[in-house]
Amino acid sequence: MPNKQNSDISKLMQESANDAVIYCQQEHKITLDRSIESLQQLDKILAKFHQQEQQKPHDAEILFTISNMFAAYIGEVFIANVGGSWANNETDAKAPFIYIQFADKEFPFASVCYHKIMHDNTISVYDYVMQAMANALQ
Repeated sequence: MPNKQNSDISKLMQESANDAVIYCQQEHKITLDRSIESLQQLDKILAKFHQQEQQKPHDAEILFTISNMFAAYIGEVFIANVGGSWANNETDAKAPFIYIQFADKEFPFASVCYHKIMHDNTISVYDYVMQAMANALQ
């Protein structure tokens, strides 16, 4: 039985995933339908954030929020297609992070979003999730 903290995290991430769907529809006129294929649309949105970041850096709080909101969406797609659950790593109290736990594997999707926006636009969330799914099912 999941503990209350994990239940609270799951609820928060489900709400954040819903926020991502609404945000993409309202701000980018892109419909995220919670399919694996929709992650290709998310790659396009993250690419826009990367381009904006190169022109004028985003506020750190905005980057954190965006990365976590989109990670919630990615994680919910992953859970729906593969399984797993949300978990919170507080090993470093100054840098806690939320990730998907599946069997003995951890998938920190927020860091993938952050790195695509900040450092490497060639990163594909879709490709990363496809590889994560393959790894999870080995």
